[in-house]
Amino acid sequence: MEANTRKLERIFDQTITYQVPLFQRPYVWSQEANWEPLWEDIQALLDKHLLVGKAHPHFLGAVVLEQLANPTGSIESRQVIDGQQRFTTLQLFLIAARDHAAADGKSKYIERFTSLVENRRSMIDFDDEVFKVWPTNSNRAAFKAVHDARSPAALDKAIKQKPSIADGSNNIVNAYKFFHTQLRDWLTGKLDDDQDQTVLSTKSLDDRYDSLWQVVKDCLQVVVIDLDKDDETQVIFETLNARGEDLLPADLIKNYLFRRAAADKENVEKLYADHWQQFETQWWRDVVKQGRITRPRVDVFINYYLAMMTMDDVKSSHLFNAFKAFADSSDDIAGSLLVIPKTSAEHIAQLARYAEVFKTFSDAGKHQRLAAFLDRLLAIDTTTVLPLLLYLYAEMVPGREAEFDQIISMIESYLFRRMICGLTTKNYNRFFLDLLKAIDKEGKVTVGFVAEYLIKSTAESSFFPDNSKFEVAIKELPLYGRLAQYRVRAILEALEMHAQSAFSPVLALPAGLTIEHVMPQTWQTFWPLSDADRADPVTEQKASQRRNRLINTIGNLTLVTSSLNPSLSNSAWVDKRPELLKYGKLNLMQYFHGSEADTWDEDKIEIRSQNLYEQLRAIWPEPK
Repeated sequence: MEANTRKLERIFDQTITYQVPLFQRPYVWSQEANWEPLWEDIQALLDKHLLVGKAHPHFLGAVVLEQLANPTGSIESRQVIDGQQRFTTLQLFLIAARDHAAADGKSKYIERFTSLVENRRSMIDFDDEVFKVWPTNSNRAAFKAVHDARSPAALDKAIKQKPSIADGSNNIVNAYKFFHTQLRDWLTGKLDDDQDQTVLSTKSLDDRYDSLWQVVKDCLQVVVIDLDKDDETQVIFETLNARGEDLLPADLIKNYLFRRAAADKENVEKLYADHWQQFETQWWRDVVKQGRITRPRVDVFINYYLAMMTMDDVKSSHLFNAFKAFADSSDDIAGSLLVIPKTSAEHIAQLARYAEVFKTFSDAGKHQRLAAFLDRLLAIDTTTVLPLLLYLYAEMVPGREAEFDQIISMIESYLFRRMICGLTTKNYNRFFLDLLKAIDKEGKVTVGFVAEYLIKSTAESSFFPDNSKFEVAIKELPLYGRLAQYRVRAILEALEMHAQSAFSPVLALPAGLTIEHVMPQTWQTFWPLSDADRADPVTEQKASQRRNRLINTIGNLTLVTSSLNPSLSNSAWVDKRPELLKYGKLNLMQYFHGSEADTWDEDKIEIRSQNLYEQLRAIWPEPK
């Protein structure tokens, strides 16, 4: 490779187009992190040149370019392997400078700045070649609109008439507006330092344009690294970005797959439009929780997808290398139900197919059973079942939705029974991937096969608690205090949903539900033990221990729509019951309207625990 320091004028003044490959990430630079520091550097040069007539060269960073083969007679083209964010930003800055020169009628500078942002029409064969820099596909409409508008007002009008111009490209639009504003304020003297006013008051607008041009022409420099035909562009791309904070593993995967597809003579533009373009929206780059860490959604999805395809645990820190190894060896992998892609085009298409499934998990819509499962999965605080869920949904929905619902209901039963029984979650990664392997080896997915797999294990780390163990955990063990409150709430919410009539629509639960102890935890003042329980110290101690255990079991817990006044919450039952019914409008509260709740003590708690156990056994049954 060859590296040279180049002035901005030399880079952009020639008849050339710098193409950002479609498989590069979209434009992601932002004001605080990137535009403001760049402008501060430029303004320092402008101020110095305006004051003393010269400024030292300033290094703006590096770009890596690859020469493209051009048909005879066409203009020179280079592909931007690295540095496209910087190149795009500089073009937006120069376009803003051109537009100010036009607005101020500075014909000399209009011509000079125009020569840096567009090629002469007489020198090009294709419309896209007019642009000195041609961004990646997802940013082209916005970049072209900025280039053609000639002012922020005209740009706003164009976007208002066609909002899709800015879809996923607000940073392009906002970068142009930012530099346009900063240049306007500098050209009009609003950014001048007060201590320089004596000198600057003598400077005309022409002086300022001259300083602007001289800084652009002589002071802004970039190190340009030109690759030759023998250089490993993919390796260089990966190495340069290995420690970059903004480049996602998904960006590396995109670059890798589309380069391979281009080498295979695939129609990469069509592949991008048909399959990858959906990943270029902000929704995919939003940060979400995955287990105990947070990561961009697209990387979370690829993590689940890759775990599903390899049926192996994939470390999030090694996501790109794991995907690359999978893609490189996919020719040697024999699939059963899972379709193993062989070419880069097939990999891209299959990623897109499962991405549609993954999006369904964020908005299950009318698929109520799936929505409930995903909501309750938050209480388990595990995402290890998601690779299996991707597989099941893609295989069974639509067409076998009822069977799919049965399977996820069994998995939910497995997870909640183990949680309520206080069993470990540490083996779930391996357990669900092994289930996936077993299904794939079987060659078909059925309710019976999954049920058999779930109940066959006897190991402590993976067995399915039967009804006897489940009943003991529900009736004898404290729920509140032993499990986190959000988990207890999830169990009570499941009971509430179960209580809703099968003959009426299932309604969403109100927000802000709180857990209420029917017999308060601080019972000593208004809930004294009976005279019989206080007959002697030993009897009283046993009665107190029994009460303290039972008040945190499920029979003594309910949900209310808003917190009770603490004084009422601890009141005697005769005073608390009316208030509890007043604030508790849920189906779960209907029990306390009946005569069985006219009094409330340990025996009544045990009776209600039995009642709720029967319901929970129906919600989370043993597999048949």
